[in-house]
Amino acid sequence: MKHAAAAQGNTPAEPRGAAQASHCGHVELPSAPVMKPATPLTPAVGLRRRTCCVALLAAGVPGRAVRAADDTQPVIEMLPVPGATLEVQFEPGFDAAQRGRLLDWVRLEAAAVAGWFGRFPVPAAELLLLPVAGEGVRSGVSFGEPSPWLRVTVGRDTSAAQLRDDWVLAHEMVHLAVPQLPRAQRWLHEGIATYVESLARGAAGLVTPARVWGQWSRAMAQGQPAAGDQGLDRTPTWGRTYWGGALFCLLADVRLRQRGTLQRGLQQALQGVLAGGGDYRVAWPATRVLATADATLGQTTLMELYRQMNEPAAPPIELDALWRQLGVDGDTLRDDAPLAALRRAILG
Repeated sequence: MKHAAAAQGNTPAEPRGAAQASHCGHVELPSAPVMKPATPLTPAVGLRRRTCCVALLAAGVPGRAVRAADDTQPVIEMLPVPGATLEVQFEPGFDAAQRGRLLDWVRLEAAAVAGWFGRFPVPAAELLLLPVAGEGVRSGVSFGEPSPWLRVTVGRDTSAAQLRDDWVLAHEMVHLAVPQLPRAQRWLHEGIATYVESLARGAAGLVTPARVWGQWSRAMAQGQPAAGDQGLDRTPTWGRTYWGGALFCLLADVRLRQRGTLQRGLQQALQGVLAGGGDYRVAWPATRVLATADATLGQTTLMELYRQMNEPAAPPIELDALWRQLGVDGDTLRDDAPLAALRRAILG
């Protein structure tokens, strides 16, 4: 995770049975790491607000977009989304048609994230879009300093369908809904982003429930403790950070609904964190995030699970039994399973 100005990033996806792709332009969830810088780019390296403002003043078009006929100048768009305004910054290299497709994509993903949390996580954020040759969404990373901003690299030949089918931007937007955490607890940040990106997109109709549950049933095992595991806070491997964190979220969601009501789970708990001022603009320890989430539902489930999964040599989760109870059989969902109604309450 991060102190002060360090970054949160996504990981690339790998379709089942395929060799690792060089980009992350798939809805399937993370299955291999990509290295991210430890600190954000300075304004001299990326577009960022100062460069954009200079361009806006030079163009004489305050508050709207800068467009150059030869597409060699930065372009900025102020994009209203539910509960927020995003400053979408295009580095030179995207033509007008490409910018239009990208704005539609940003609007769609922001609406999905806002729909899941009840509003967009922060009232204002910047999104820097960087063009590269080829197609696909290549990478994304989120920063909390000096104010919330995201950087996403996109191939210039990426189609509208490829953008709609991609999870990277939703993943980075979800990071904005979680306070900055100590480095040892980065698993909670990445776990929430990995888990919620799919739920938000699924609830918005951008991906089917069967696809989400099927992918989870294949990927969650990567978050299980291996030999020598020292608990989530002390085992900063890729698998435990991303999928261990996502597994924590899934178990928490199931237990919260079992102990309370089917309709109140991790979604409502994290909405409580956001309502309590816990977003990417502040720094909290994981215990405060989890205790605030628990208090929203009048439970202690998250703190109990944290203590359990943070123990050295904690036993692995019986995932096969959990999938059977939830009615997840690969990409087939069974509605006669004992916890089928709970599964549908999470996403169905």
